[in-house]
Amino acid sequence: MGMVGIGQDITERIAQEEEYSRLIDTANAPIFGVDINGRVNIWNRKAADIMQYTNEDVLGKDLVAEFISNEYKVPVRSVLEKAFEGIETANFEFPLITKAGRRVEILLNATPRYNERGEVMGMVGIGQDITERIAQEQEYSRLIDTANAPIFGVDTNMRINIFNRKAQQITNFTSEEVVGEMYVETIISEEFKAVTYDIMCKALQGNETASFELALTTKTGRKVNILLNATARFDQHGQIVGVVGIGQDITDRIAQEQEYTRLIDSANAPIFGVDVNGCVNIWNKKAAEITQYTPNDVMGENLVEKFITEDYRKAVGLVFSKACEGTETANFEFPLMTKAGRRLEILLNATSRFNEHGEVMGVVGIGQDITERIAQEQEYTRLIDTANAPIFGVDINGRVNIWNRKAAETTQY
Repeated sequence: MGMVGIGQDITERIAQEEEYSRLIDTANAPIFGVDINGRVNIWNRKAADIMQYTNEDVLGKDLVAEFISNEYKVPVRSVLEKAFEGIETANFEFPLITKAGRRVEILLNATPRYNERGEVMGMVGIGQDITERIAQEQEYSRLIDTANAPIFGVDTNMRINIFNRKAQQITNFTSEEVVGEMYVETIISEEFKAVTYDIMCKALQGNETASFELALTTKTGRKVNILLNATARFDQHGQIVGVVGIGQDITDRIAQEQEYTRLIDSANAPIFGVDVNGCVNIWNKKAAEITQYTPNDVMGENLVEKFITEDYRKAVGLVFSKACEGTETANFEFPLMTKAGRRLEILLNATSRFNEHGEVMGVVGIGQDITERIAQEQEYTRLIDTANAPIFGVDINGRVNIWNRKAAETTQY
């Protein structure tokens, strides 16, 4: 008796699908899709561009079997199976092999695709070509590993995730022994644990620390002194993901400084030092002995203002200023006042002190107590001048430099 047709207007749906297809095809990211059998049914221009396979090359082909390297076939198939069960996977890294055999690293978000009945009909993957980023990270890792400085890294839980060859060499730990272990608890000396933990916490908040001294404990229990820069590490989204520490083994330098300090302290000459502000930071035993001031009395005090007689403050201040500019002064005579108020005559060599960067960080003065010698010279001069005989002297050029009263009286000169 005839036919009845029940229709549905799908004009809008088709328009939406066409717009969806257009957006996918013109996207600046590689996008591909597979049906529930794992066969490619979406392959946009960017995917074709980076893979060098056209749509005709890939549509209908098994993605995993044809385009995934052997070591990644199982994990990629697992991601597809999860998507077919409605479970999305974000930030999954895997390689695709191009038509020319080149390996392209992809960061993928795998999302289930549904039909109009809400049934999973496949998976769409939106990727990001991270080949260049991976290459940069590998180069970064190579540079870190071959650096001539100990370098380590920790994650946000302060577990070690970078431990380069130099760090292994100076601590005697292999990377396998320490990676995944807590940094502070594993290799930091007991007396530095608390302050190191604080510095790591600050770095994880973006507050970096430079030139921090700490001690590592080696596998054999030996201490290694390190000068450390602790710097936050960021991911591609600008989020802090850990800390990298670049160190300098200063064990030998510390030993030399300790020996230098011991030699200064045990020297038989008064030795003192000041920083660039003129405040005392070195005061050896001999200086303490002759002035009767202990190191505790003088450390941090302004040497010129507190211990130099007023008539010599300007001259001594000038000598120190010159030394702080790199100009040294030899055989400079000046007086120091003892704790008891006695005046000591000092013959001084003022020498600039430099840090490891070649910058002047103060002055060290090596002195000689010439109080007794000056007293003897003054007595010698007095005896000559009051002698009852004419006395004169000449220098090596024959020029008169001594002419006592009796000589003046006799010659009327």
